[in-house]
Amino acid sequence: MKIITLAVGAVLAGCLLAPAPVAAADDPGPLRGDVRAAYAAKDRTDLWVLLSERADTRSAERARTRTARGEQVVRALRDTADRSQAPLRKLLKAEGRKSETFWAANAVYVRDVPLSLAEKLAKMDGVSEVRAPRTYPVALPVETRAAAATAAAVAWGVADIKADQVWQQYGARGEDIVVANVDTGVEYTHPALVGSYRGNNGDGTFTHDYNWYDAAGNCKEPGPCDGHGHGSHTMGTMAGDDGKGDQIGVAPKAKWIAASGCQSGGCADLDLMRASQWLLAPTDAAGQNPDPAKRPHIVNNSWGSDLPSNEPMFEEVQQAWAASGIFGVWSNGNEGPDCRTSGTPGSRTLNYSVGAYDSTGTIASFSSRGDGQDGQVKPNISAPGVDVRSSVKGGGYATMSGTSMAAPHVSGAVALLWSADPALARDIEGTRTLLDLTAIDTADPQCGGDAADNNVYGEGRLDALALVRAGAQGLGTLSGTVTDAATGKPLKDATVALSGQLNRRSTSGEDGAYTFRLLAGDYQLKVSAYGYQDATATIQVPKDGSTEQDVPLTPTERKTLSGTLTDGSGHGWPLGAKVSADDGQGHTWDATADALTGRWSLSLLPATTYTLRITPAVPGYDPIDKQVSLGAQDQTVDAALPAALACVAPGYAASRSGTPELFSSGKPTGWQVTDVDPGFPGFTHQPGWVFDNPGARENRTGGSGRFAIVDSDHSGKGHVQDTYLTGPVLNLAQHTSPVLEFAGDLKAAVNSVAWADLSLDGGRTWATVWTRKGFPGAAGPAAQVVSIPQAAGKAKAQVRFHYRGNRSGWWAIDDVYVGDRACHKTGGGLVTGVVTDAATGKPVQGAAVASGGRTATTDASGAYWLFSSGTGAREVTVTKSGYAARTATATVTADRVTGLDVKLATS
Repeated sequence: MKIITLAVGAVLAGCLLAPAPVAAADDPGPLRGDVRAAYAAKDRTDLWVLLSERADTRSAERARTRTARGEQVVRALRDTADRSQAPLRKLLKAEGRKSETFWAANAVYVRDVPLSLAEKLAKMDGVSEVRAPRTYPVALPVETRAAAATAAAVAWGVADIKADQVWQQYGARGEDIVVANVDTGVEYTHPALVGSYRGNNGDGTFTHDYNWYDAAGNCKEPGPCDGHGHGSHTMGTMAGDDGKGDQIGVAPKAKWIAASGCQSGGCADLDLMRASQWLLAPTDAAGQNPDPAKRPHIVNNSWGSDLPSNEPMFEEVQQAWAASGIFGVWSNGNEGPDCRTSGTPGSRTLNYSVGAYDSTGTIASFSSRGDGQDGQVKPNISAPGVDVRSSVKGGGYATMSGTSMAAPHVSGAVALLWSADPALARDIEGTRTLLDLTAIDTADPQCGGDAADNNVYGEGRLDALALVRAGAQGLGTLSGTVTDAATGKPLKDATVALSGQLNRRSTSGEDGAYTFRLLAGDYQLKVSAYGYQDATATIQVPKDGSTEQDVPLTPTERKTLSGTLTDGSGHGWPLGAKVSADDGQGHTWDATADALTGRWSLSLLPATTYTLRITPAVPGYDPIDKQVSLGAQDQTVDAALPAALACVAPGYAASRSGTPELFSSGKPTGWQVTDVDPGFPGFTHQPGWVFDNPGARENRTGGSGRFAIVDSDHSGKGHVQDTYLTGPVLNLAQHTSPVLEFAGDLKAAVNSVAWADLSLDGGRTWATVWTRKGFPGAAGPAAQVVSIPQAAGKAKAQVRFHYRGNRSGWWAIDDVYVGDRACHKTGGGLVTGVVTDAATGKPVQGAAVASGGRTATTDASGAYWLFSSGTGAREVTVTKSGYAARTATATVTADRVTGLDVKLATS
């Protein structure tokens, strides 16, 4: 199956770009639904073909110079694209198709493609997605008003983030930093922008090579222009300065370049891709001689989806920006005030996004809120975004409102930071951390989070002065492990709190570890965990260094809950298991029942009621739950577990009171196939259950010979099956513990469902007793045993198998049995142990452990459970590909467990 990546629309988030409809997650076939929709309207269409191979750019971060870093990233991207796109380019040339190749996202834009070629492209090795291109309409800013041509003052947003104080106290105004935007363009002749344009030669002439790229085709004359006014406004907030005291720009001494990705009528994803790639290696005006050394330091992106979305959008380009040292800033969207309204790409974890607040510090009603991808807090930070005065095309000024206006405040602040401390320009993650740490905490719980980090303000309100001051102070790392002082075991979910110049709080992970990235300086550390005494320490975090502080916590009073776990179906031998105690308040304690003794023990808090969950390690036993009230004394809880109904536990065999239906001669007497037309428009109804195996499948049910199958995958695209296989009426009047048992091979997909139904009145009414929907299904061989006690004593019982799917796999069944079923023990003993690598001591998974004609296979922990019907000294042979076979001797005792660990040497 091809990997489908959901593409979404873009937004100018003072201006928003709405996405076209996208395919549903269960859209059948290899092509995106938007492609099929395009072909419904015309015979040929342009297409994006995205390839799956990704360049490894990680080593570029270690490059000695910024130029070398950019060159390494571009080289890796180009080499990967040239290699992986070669078969696709060859096919397109043979087909006579015009195309445009991209290396920044390993994608090819193909023009005028017929459906037959589109289907061929989608099936090529290495192609991850084929989708239709889109152009997105441009909406107006949330609010725009004309403003005075000259204010001769510091704009309120610039003053609010204290950028003017950075100029005064640190003398940093963005010198030696290059900012850029992907927007509607920039009017380079504007009085507030012409002086900071990198193409301005200072003598009245201009060089547009490497400084301007008109991907959207906005300009009739050479040099940057603005097709809307939005791009000039965002650039003015970053670097605007008319030289007469009108301070609209956060970093007025930074230089700017630009790449237009949008026209006044909309933004084509092709133009966005061209612009984004150009910024990695700007070219001359003819589009030649790319030079990564001329890439910008910071790129502002005041665009994104105008629908809530966490889906990726050409994320490979954004990853490449970060790898080359470009700091990307994104607006978070204007779809507030509801929660979960963040738009991609800003909602993605990779991208640093910005919300908008007004001159009182109150979040703007329109500002989109999180959470974002994988529950990430979004926006990351907030900045001035209401009534922001800046430059617009025509040489004028206007106030606009939107997260489009907030994002360039952050871009300009990063320019100030990097201008004040150029070493930080190599540290994207460190810069994000400094932004986060120095933001002014602003509580707003409506969409989740706390005062320090929430889905309305993010980390808080931008403070450029604190940012630059913190950059000078430097960063350090504090890490350590929280453990139980009595046992030395790691403690997860312990609260680790820091107070000092910054207040931070986190929790320890599964391994007890915690990590903070902090401003250098002194802190008070406090660690607490449920059931433990608090611990404190004074910590000094050095600049550009690290400090480790492990914290052992002393347990409060505990009592012991222990027990022994055994087999309860006849053998009575000990069982290994995982034992967990849950107090119902979010706290759990885990122990392991010993494989040879079945004994386990937990140290728990007294006067508490626990749910005890026992999960046997030995296959063939179901987990059980017990309620235990632990008082002021130690307590013992033993448990004897019966073998599960499937009777696959070692040392047990199933017996039936009748004979299963094997389907060895085709459709048996009394069985009926009923096909139903589900009435789906555009799909052809196809026959369902068959017995002649038209798809030539092997019997993977666990049965043998012929079998019944509904083969949706074999029937082909555009076909749908909704089919029933119904057995004869059965008299279960003399049955006391009936089951439905069948061997199955189900290759499921997102649009398939399999059911097993039971009737107690000869088929008049039905109830579902087993079902599987979509992934992952139950792949064969998979014997299913379903208890149907409601059928006991019934004279008109009946079962049926129901499948619905559309080119979505198959369902084969065999060995169908309805009747009583018993699980009885067989004579012998159990051998258990762990197979490890003799050299490394690591567990060996998938080793075959055999004795007396029986074989067991080791699991991920290297453990096995092998039943031996013979007792006394028994040879056990262990084999695994890549290892020399090993034979050892186990002394087997009836109804007992014998331990035998084996070390394998490589062959």
